Amino acid sequence: MQFGFILPNLISPIANANALTTTARLAELVGFDSIWTTDHLLVPREQPRYAHGTEAITTLAYLAGITQRIAFGVSVLVLPMRNPILVAKQIASLAHLSNRAVILGVGVGWIETEFNFLNANFQQRGKLLDEYIAILRTLWTQENPAHDGTYKFSNAVFSPRVTPPPQIWIGGESDAAMGRAAKLGDGYHPNLRDNMDYRAITQRILEMSGGRRVTMSLRTTLNMHDSAASIIEKFEHLRAQGLEYPVVGFQHETLDDLTRAMELFGRDVLPALHK
Repeated sequence: MQFGFILPNLISPIANANALTTTARLAELVGFDSIWTTDHLLVPREQPRYAHGTEAITTLAYLAGITQRIAFGVSVLVLPMRNPILVAKQIASLAHLSNRAVILGVGVGWIETEFNFLNANFQQRGKLLDEYIAILRTLWTQENPAHDGTYKFSNAVFSPRVTPPPQIWIGGESDAAMGRAAKLGDGYHPNLRDNMDYRAITQRILEMSGGRRVTMSLRTTLNMHDSAASIIEKFEHLRAQGLEYPVVGFQHETLDDLTRAMELFGRDVLPALHK
């Protein structure tokens, strides 16, 4: 089982440069496989929880320069709000310049006002996400990329091209998200919910994918005041249901809270599950 760590770039009381630098380096030191950012760009004032922090891809590019081996992920990029050609260039550049794996989690998003601020089509976001995934893959893998849709291009050259190309994981818990993961995703990355039947989800993804390889993931927040044994038991239970690559954050109010939780997880939990 591999583990990602959710950086405090958003949805954190310590979303600042010092916290990001400290936790990225510590994640590498204690044994996490990857570090992950969260995405929102311009949210309405009534959603302040998602307002304060740094942009997801830029943050990973910055942290690539101060870490050595750790891989990168986004959990998740609201792709229908963005220009997919620019995203393809940014993610490919990150993978090329860092010489590390990049997992791009993508989702449809849920804050309609944020779409409106960005002149993006909220009502068509599912359709746009499918098209934009196709654009990313076309640009990352084809010698002569071409597309005719919301964006049109042909007789074009795209670089850098990295091998293997970045993975695309699908976020969200809806039926549409599961179907998209099975048909288009390299992985499925929902938020862990109470009473979630992860075994049934794994089986459903397997059936809909026709046996195509889909990495089973999830995003969750842990409280390290719980015993290490109970956390290990939780993940062993989920692993038996198909979980392969969880991405975890930790409850915290201060940077000391967060680093202490990371250290405890790295010392008492990761060795039991990292196999």
